[in-house]
Amino acid sequence: MKRFLLAVAAAALLYSCSAQKEIVKKEEKPPVMVEKKRTLEFSFEIEKPKTNSSLRGISVVDSLTVWACGSKGTFVHTSDGGETWHEGKVKGFEALDFRDVEAFDKNTAIIMSVDAPAFFFKTYDGGKTWKRKYMNRNPKIFFDGMAFWDEKNGIAFSDPIDGRFFIVVTKDGGETWKEIPSINIPAALPSEGAFAASGTAIAVSGKDLVWFGCGGTNRSRVYFSEDSGENWRAMEAPIKSGNSSSGIFSICFKDDLNGIAVGGDYKNDKSTNGNCAFSDDGGLSWQAIDKSQPTGFRSCVVWNDKYKFYLTTGTSGSDYSLDDGKTWTSINQHSYNSIGISKKDGSCFMVGDNGAIAKVRVK
Repeated sequence: MKRFLLAVAAAALLYSCSAQKEIVKKEEKPPVMVEKKRTLEFSFEIEKPKTNSSLRGISVVDSLTVWACGSKGTFVHTSDGGETWHEGKVKGFEALDFRDVEAFDKNTAIIMSVDAPAFFFKTYDGGKTWKRKYMNRNPKIFFDGMAFWDEKNGIAFSDPIDGRFFIVVTKDGGETWKEIPSINIPAALPSEGAFAASGTAIAVSGKDLVWFGCGGTNRSRVYFSEDSGENWRAMEAPIKSGNSSSGIFSICFKDDLNGIAVGGDYKNDKSTNGNCAFSDDGGLSWQAIDKSQPTGFRSCVVWNDKYKFYLTTGTSGSDYSLDDGKTWTSINQHSYNSIGISKKDGSCFMVGDNGAIAKVRVK
């Protein structure tokens, strides 16, 4: 009987183990998570200033305050986010071509005219009156753009005079300007020049870094200074070159190391050949974007620090990049010359020919 009971117990134990094996589920692999690619949606709210000038320069202080300038001595500004626009001209200088503007608030701004005699004017009362702060009568002068590190320190540059680019700096908010000695600037190549298409051929970062792009010859180059423009060197960049209508038209750095240069040939504005390059070493070297580049010639590129993307535009359309310029996505084919983005809140406006202004919304 004892043996029988042991046999029954062993059988029961064996059955229990067998049954336990039957109910153990196989381990399931966790589901593979596929990250959805980030995309942006853009809408353009067309503004209606009372001007038919070709607008080239723009400076966006914040969502309310925007200044722009252009041909026929024209400047426009708004202090209510575009609900109303005020147009004006600098009295006595109505024929000047203003290609760049730097605004500090709704009352204070500096505008830059391009060719001889070239002038910088500053207003303290919202454009009602302007004070002349700089003049250059050299017949070879042609200013291409200006940029400010902060409200006190700024820089502007012109096409070469006597074989070297001409550069001036200010340390008092544009009240006075000092010429950089030409010996500190590399010799320009034959026929080398920059483009004043948007006022953004020059860019600054940090406290003393500055770059400007050029073309118009058989090579496109980026000039670079690490000491607020006192000394310079030039680096080649793989942007379309070879004639007077091609080269680097705009440059932008989101920080001290990462930047984008755009351009191409404005006479062939739908060509994507050599229209974009990027740098990840502070402008010491440049790499071409050969695939997924902007969809045509581009005259301006900017960085939106709030929403973390690059935005570029030109006469054949606009594009954006979410990966530091490695790939670009087309937005539309509308023609604009320049973009202004507020460093304070990311507000964005574009300007173009025939008084075109658009408020750009992103989501």
